[in-house]
Amino acid sequence: MVTPLSSLKPIGNIVLICCTFFIIFGILGVQLFKGMMFHCVGPDIANVTNRSDCLRDPRNKWVNHRYNFDNLGQALMSLFVLSSKDGWVSIMYQGIDAVGVDLQPVENYNEWRMIYFISFLLLVGFFVLNMFVGVVVENFHKCKEALEKEMREKAREKRLQRKLKRQKYEESMAGRKKKVKKNQPYWHNYGTTRMFLNGVVTSKYFDLAIAAVIGINVISMAMEFYMMPPGLKYVLKALNYFFTAVFTLEAAMKLVALGVRRWNRLDMFIVFLSVAGIIFEEFEALELPINPTIIRVMRVLRIARG
Repeated sequence: MVTPLSSLKPIGNIVLICCTFFIIFGILGVQLFKGMMFHCVGPDIANVTNRSDCLRDPRNKWVNHRYNFDNLGQALMSLFVLSSKDGWVSIMYQGIDAVGVDLQPVENYNEWRMIYFISFLLLVGFFVLNMFVGVVVENFHKCKEALEKEMREKAREKRLQRKLKRQKYEESMAGRKKKVKKNQPYWHNYGTTRMFLNGVVTSKYFDLAIAAVIGINVISMAMEFYMMPPGLKYVLKALNYFFTAVFTLEAAMKLVALGVRRWNRLDMFIVFLSVAGIIFEEFEALELPINPTIIRVMRVLRIARG
């Protein structure tokens, strides 16, 4: 019973990592494939290109695939099948063949989408899931080594504790007599405004507030689904603008208070992608050299900030 019980904590961490990957790829799948998995079924569909052509013949039906990405729940179900590596090829080719909403699939329409499915299989299907076995095996070896040393350590444990107590007492007495000169902190030459911003961004309440905003942002992104009502679409769009403004303000405050560090540059890069996604969405009707969906799915990077 020792090995399974002591494995619960690391296994719990791996479960959390696995769930995070599932949610990230689930939201990406909804952004890329929602409403695009429908196809025409009938005796004569050779010339069918869209839903209208399909339903023009009463013998035809416009149906959806069993595993699709119309909402987060369906996406997670499809990803679970992918992670089991049972029938994942069919789901992958359905995504590659998808053309658009209310359009008949075309064979190998967009082979670049294969990157999405292969990336998920490599990260989750092979790497993350195999970590479970690794954790149990590693923990078993640790427990075996601990049991082998237990009998030898019992005889020395009391002497070691007494020795440590004497050592701590001597170190504490020596520490009181010595005055160690401390290095000046990085903020010693800050002005009043920058000092105030430094106190705000380094506060634990500020981190908790940003973590709460990121959590609400993830929930709002997960609420998107195929054929959303206009009211919900407007609310989610307004929330996207609000969260982008909050993250922009946070990144600017950290750049001023903490300087141009690598992690702060990553925050600013994610903010830049969010703003770029909003701009491309506003000009989606124009002929642009890049698909706005590619920029829009980069909003999922906000989850990584947590």
